[in-house]
Amino acid sequence: MRRTLLIGLGILVFICGAALASPARITLNIPARTSGTEPPAPERVERIRRDIEHLSVTIGERNHRAPAALAAAEAWAKGELEAAGLLVTVQDIDGVGHNLIAERAPLGGREIVIVGAHLDTAEGTPGADDNASGVAALLELARNPDLGSRQALRYVIYGNEEPPYFQTERMGSRVHAHSVQAAGEPVVGAWVLESIGFYSDESGSQTWPPMFGLFMPTTANFILLVGNPASADLVQSGIRKFRERSTLPSVGASVPGSIQGVDWSDHAEYWRVGLPAVMVTDMPPLRNPHYHEPTDLPGVIDPARVAAVVDGMESVLR
Repeated sequence: MRRTLLIGLGILVFICGAALASPARITLNIPARTSGTEPPAPERVERIRRDIEHLSVTIGERNHRAPAALAAAEAWAKGELEAAGLLVTVQDIDGVGHNLIAERAPLGGREIVIVGAHLDTAEGTPGADDNASGVAALLELARNPDLGSRQALRYVIYGNEEPPYFQTERMGSRVHAHSVQAAGEPVVGAWVLESIGFYSDESGSQTWPPMFGLFMPTTANFILLVGNPASADLVQSGIRKFRERSTLPSVGASVPGSIQGVDWSDHAEYWRVGLPAVMVTDMPPLRNPHYHEPTDLPGVIDPARVAAVVDGMESVLR
């Protein structure tokens, strides 16, 4: 026990030293914590449950190997955004996958905050957690006309996140990030909802990259807000507002993108063009045994906790 504590202290000293030595900020908001007291509205939980079921069961696997299903998913998501009163533009990626872009701009709002989630699935999986959960949360946020008092909110549903497009020029989020950069748009940050539906209250259900498990929570009952050091301010302000409203425990971290899993989603494409971005995630490779498997179905998802993520993100975006 004494040796474990010494190792843990050594890691904390290393992180503190790196933070002091670097002009960028490395921060950890631990332990998992919440201040919210009001549970999500039952109507919200039901809408999220319905949306996850529609994507992962009614439509199912949706990717370049299942183009008809992918087209059906895109048409459905576009219809949901339009039903929320948003005008949707379609950004072509490669003729198969597309980005769906919808914006709600308040009067006088000049700066833009992006909220994103990918629609496609890995081959052979219906993708309830990865990433019907993220899309369902994005749609629920888009349904709230009161969000975005100071900035325009741009909702982006990405195509081509999964292999063989992952981290290539044909990845939907890379196409969008490059278009933002080329147009010189006043984007001040991005929040990417990546697999937010799997939780466990069993001790030891959360794993971490080597050494991090010595001081990070090991029960998978929380959501993680993670950015790179250049996104530290976004993480810090976001986790504070998230905890004020949500009943779901949360952890915040701004750490180097070289750490395993930190850059494994669409948020990292904004980092590559110099924009701050945060991934909101349950870290499925480190807790969800159904990740990229045929068993990633609605039965393993907790829609009430997904709704609690939405509650917290509403506070962030306000």
